[in-house]
Amino acid sequence: MTAKVQFGHIALPAQDPAAQVAFYQRLLGLKLKMQGTLPQLGDFVFLSDSRDDNRPLTLAFTTRAEARHVAWEVESLAALRDFYTAAKAQDAQILYALNHGVTLSLYLQDPEGNNVEVYWLTGRAADAAYAAYADPVDLALLEQPEEVLLEQLNARASSSRS
Repeated sequence: MTAKVQFGHIALPAQDPAAQVAFYQRLLGLKLKMQGTLPQLGDFVFLSDSRDDNRPLTLAFTTRAEARHVAWEVESLAALRDFYTAAKAQDAQILYALNHGVTLSLYLQDPEGNNVEVYWLTGRAADAAYAAYADPVDLALLEQPEEVLLEQLNARASSSRS
């Protein structure tokens, strides 16, 4: 059985993310939540239509076209681990996992090569310190007991933010 997912966000390529922000702010009233630069995304912006700061993302624009993806949220770390196990069992093309601070994200490709992110919200606040945070996670950690995984993630997040 695969973990229950709900739509998270979509990331699209943009030559000028700032112009996209202005357009979507004016047209749809979206709010800028994060911006920065990451090797995986290039320059990026995240917009939101939510009033809930714990769910900050709806739409992202990135200067790296290969970072285009659709993201799905799972409700718990256990659900993310179950999803990972199911994806492996179905021989899905798993790319990597990243600790974004606010999320623990698993990235894979569908059969046509489209990138998919499945993530769990960690409960950490979405603040400026996490705007350019993407710590690689060894996929083998997703097979460890939940306590071991959380201990590793928390230790790395603490050392990265110091």
